Amino acid sequence: MRRRGVVCVAVGAVVLGFAGGDLGTGGHAKAWADGTPVVWTEDEMPELPLERYEFDGGDEKAYDRMESATRLLTQRCMVRHGFADFPLDPKYPGMSQSYTTTMVAVSTGPVGLYGLGQARRWGYGWDPGKNMRPPEPRGREMTVEESAVYYGDGRSEHSGCYGEASRRLQRGLRDSKRMWTYVTDREAALQRQAEREPRLRRAYQVWADCVVDKGFERYADPVDAYDSKAWKRGQDGNTRRSEREVGTAVADIECKRAHNTGGVWWSVMERLQRRELRLHRAEFESVRKDRDRLLAQSRKVLEAT
Repeated sequence: MRRRGVVCVAVGAVVLGFAGGDLGTGGHAKAWADGTPVVWTEDEMPELPLERYEFDGGDEKAYDRMESATRLLTQRCMVRHGFADFPLDPKYPGMSQSYTTTMVAVSTGPVGLYGLGQARRWGYGWDPGKNMRPPEPRGREMTVEESAVYYGDGRSEHSGCYGEASRRLQRGLRDSKRMWTYVTDREAALQRQAEREPRLRRAYQVWADCVVDKGFERYADPVDAYDSKAWKRGQDGNTRRSEREVGTAVADIECKRAHNTGGVWWSVMERLQRRELRLHRAEFESVRKDRDRLLAQSRKVLEAT
C-alpha cells in the first residue's frame, strides 16, 4: 500500500469503540479521537450548520406544502375569472400530446454513493424497474384560453393567476430571490473551497489510491467516479451496470469506509460553514425569517380549506 494510505490507516485507528463489521450503522467507530465522525452510510452523515437555513430546513415536505398552497390559490383565482371547473393540478397545454423523451437528471451527494448493497447489484445506477421520472400533473390539460389567464402577459413571473398566488404567499418577505438562492449559492462556493483544502485533497488521494489498489481506474474524487462517461448513462439517467462499473462502485464505497472519506469531507465543510456563519449571520438569519414566513403563510392557506 502507498505511504499515504498507511498514514491514513494509522490515524483512523485512533478511534472510540472501533469493532469490525460490514453493514449497517453499528459495528464500527462513531468518531475519531479528533471528533471527525465515522461515516459508513448516508444516514450517519451529521447535519451541517447551513442546513438549518435551507428552504426545507430539515422538513422535507416544506416545499410540497408551498406548492400545494400555490396551486390552491391559483385555482381559486381561475374560478374567479370564470373557469369553474379548473383543476387543482393541471397539465400544460399540449402536454397530453407530447411524446418527447425526457432526459432524467441524476446526481449524487458531494461524496458519492454509500449504499454498498445497491452498488453490488446496480453499480452507479438503480433497478431499471423503478420509475425515476417525476410524477405528471393529475388534472386535465388546461385550454389555451385558460393558459392565458393562468400565466398572464408572460412578461413578469408575477402576472396571471399563478403570479397572484405567488405574491400572496410572499407577502411581507424582505427578499424572496435571496431566500431561494443565497444558501445554495454559499454552499456551492464553500464546496469549491473545500476541494482546495489540503486535508480533503489528501483524503481524496488516499481514497483514489485505494480504488486503484483494488484494480480499478484512478478518479479525482468519488463524484468523478460516479459521473464517469464510461458508465454510458441513457436518457433515463440509468447506467449499463457493466462488470467494471459494479466493481468500481463497490471499491469506491469500500474505500470510503476504510478511510472515512465522508467523515473527513464533513469535518472540512463543517469548519468552513461555521466560519461562513460567523461572517454573514445577519444574511442567513434574514433568509431563514423569509423562509419561515412563506411556510407559515402556506400553512395558513391550507388550513383554511
